[in-house]
Amino acid sequence: VTVVGLAGTVFEPLMVSSLDEPYSLYGHLAEDIQIASDKKSVIFRLNPAARFSDGSSVTAQDVKFTFETIKKKGHPFYRFLWADIKRAQILGRRSIKFSFTRVYPELPLITAQIPVFSRKWVGDTPFEKLSRTLPIGSGPYVVEKYRLGKGVTYKRNPRYWAANKNTRRGMFNFDRIVYKYYKDETVRLEALKAGEFHFLHENYSKLWALEHIGPKYDSGRIKKELFAH
Repeated sequence: VTVVGLAGTVFEPLMVSSLDEPYSLYGHLAEDIQIASDKKSVIFRLNPAARFSDGSSVTAQDVKFTFETIKKKGHPFYRFLWADIKRAQILGRRSIKFSFTRVYPELPLITAQIPVFSRKWVGDTPFEKLSRTLPIGSGPYVVEKYRLGKGVTYKRNPRYWAANKNTRRGMFNFDRIVYKYYKDETVRLEALKAGEFHFLHENYSKLWALEHIGPKYDSGRIKKELFAH
């Protein structure tokens, strides 16, 4: 997944993390997880309520198809991350087993974070040619519109299946989320100052100290806040 915002808003994993814990996961698309006694495989049972944005159920076939497609045709990062996930095996409509090449404590957690999309979205189209086909995921948002290389707009799904689930309750309250792409950092910063977008996560200390200054910062119109590490 390379388009900013797709993961977590459109595509969801089997289990989700808590932002106030180092590495704890809670059942989401999967309502149950069973780790084998030898630690070399894991079985997920999907939540029967899980639905994609088109209303269709999330099935083990979708999970297997997603895993195999991304590992084979997705970004090389996933081939490295999932190198020790040997295979996915469908046990039933809502049950899937992943086998590992070795025993490693993080493998069940890594597997649980696979972003799942609908097999129907891909169909017979080669995966690498789907850039203009709106994705079908199970998340709280759908892609409303996009401009290649310019930006993407997400619209909240009013029929989101997990709106009242513990892992999602109280979250995703914006009706629309817009990401804009800037190829030049100077242009991006000036666009922020001009009010073309509302939030920027600044990672460069030099820009933070020397460029994020001016009347709008002094007046509080632009809030500059340092988050503790």
